[in-house]
Amino acid sequence: MDYIIEHKNKLFMILLIVIIGALIIILIYKNEDGEVLAINEPVKEEVVSDKVFVDIKGAVKKPGVYEVESNAKVIDVIELAGGLKKGASTKNINLSAKVSDEMVIYIFTKSELTKENTTSTVPFTTNVINYDKCIITTKSSETVSTTNSLVNINTASKEELMTLSGVGASKADAIIIYRNKTSFNTIEDLMNVSGIGESAYAKIKDYITV
Repeated sequence: MDYIIEHKNKLFMILLIVIIGALIIILIYKNEDGEVLAINEPVKEEVVSDKVFVDIKGAVKKPGVYEVESNAKVIDVIELAGGLKKGASTKNINLSAKVSDEMVIYIFTKSELTKENTTSTVPFTTNVINYDKCIITTKSSETVSTTNSLVNINTASKEELMTLSGVGASKADAIIIYRNKTSFNTIEDLMNVSGIGESAYAKIKDYITV
């Protein structure tokens, strides 16, 4: 008892420090609503799922609209659609291309790609992979019609010529200037155009016609 009386001031200070420390801890672990959070209770994070919808048509076993992750590739959608049908061709498709919301992927058959004149129509909304070159383009509420899977270097517009690999604005202009003077009799004549050598011709010879 004598000890408590002699040291009551020290004991009071210790008790006061403990109370203040407890109040500080409570204030630190209060959330915005005034509720006290447990020190060891993890804060829950809301997980947002990033999904997109892709429409796949043509020579696949299960065509339709599929919900996939936003980082999915064209090959992933083909696999979800049950894989390719017999006779399907992907030689003009970039299977590693990243999909986007409302994209339409059309898979041709080999016979469709080898026909001199192919007419295919498919409705779409925003993004579509072109049938012949599988280039992602932006459109809105209309119908795509492909009348020829090859680019005619005698009649193609500048924009159509620029869809060919390695053909930019200057080369497209050079092709048009050349054909205005003399028509292309064979696709090999394209190498007569300034800026188009054997290597450039080799890249596009399978995609052009006269």
